[in-house]
Amino acid sequence: MQEVTFTELIQRPVDTVAKLKQSPRQALRLHRRGVEEDLVLVGATRAAQEEQIVGVAVRLLRAVMNDPATRSHYLLDLLPAVFAWVRFLPGSDRIAFTQELVDVMEAGVEIDNYAAVLAVIEQWRHSAEVYADPELLQSLRGAALTDAGPVPAPMA
Repeated sequence: MQEVTFTELIQRPVDTVAKLKQSPRQALRLHRRGVEEDLVLVGATRAAQEEQIVGVAVRLLRAVMNDPATRSHYLLDLLPAVFAWVRFLPGSDRIAFTQELVDVMEAGVEIDNYAAVLAVIEQWRHSAEVYADPELLQSLRGAALTDAGPVPAPMA
């Protein structure tokens, strides 16, 4: 992605917009000195198109998930190509992960916020890490820990 400084945008907005239109992705990364996170500048038409594409992709995944034959024949077979760690999940958890992923993606489209999608992926990845480690899995499946009694109040 082509990069410009925030200062360039302010001092030469016409040139910056021209760069935006000429960039292959029709997006510019706005580097802001001394700030934790850069910004991305895209045209409103491009942003709307990307929103529509995400919506179509989610509806397509929903249709696949709603058909058990298609789900098991295509989606679940392709899942390890997208998330290699899914191989460590039991079969029923693969289905549960995929269902939750599609559900949260669908909800994210409705509220135009996809942060929860990344959280779902990360949580399931951690589950796969547990299944991949036989000792950890055995430890977590073992007898529940007994109550160790009251916890003292923290010292100020």
